[in-house]
Amino acid sequence: MNKKGPIVIIENKQGDRKLFIEVFSELDYSNPVIYFNNPETACNHLLRHKIKPFLFFSDIVLLNVLNHKVAETNLDNVGTLFNCPYLFFTTSFNQTYVIDPYSIPTQSYFVKPYDYLEFKKMIKAIIDYWLKSKSIIQPAKKIKNK
Repeated sequence: MNKKGPIVIIENKQGDRKLFIEVFSELDYSNPVIYFNNPETACNHLLRHKIKPFLFFSDIVLLNVLNHKVAETNLDNVGTLFNCPYLFFTTSFNQTYVIDPYSIPTQSYFVKPYDYLEFKKMIKAIIDYWLKSKSIIQPAKKIKNK
């Protein structure tokens, strides 16, 4: 996991994106934050530019808007591909939004609190948790020739 990499926000609603921008500017983490309107564009951009993100926040509703094949192609191995958490966020709690994405390897599903301070606390707790966590995937050790 690249703890110094960018935080990727996948959000197509300007109001929600503005909320993320405000929260991240107040929390002042050193990680750059980059925004995309959909997961397909995000994955393509990151792969093309060989960017190793720290973590993803994705609006879960966007998965249901995308063609299932597109979502499957881009998100089924995103955790392994980028070696980072892929977290779903949404303002609504709908059981189908939880079941479908959990067929794709993700770390968590969060419902955005309506209160700004609660949302900010949640984002801080998530970032702090992943900054402190250890990666399961370890770099391969070099074997010395005898």
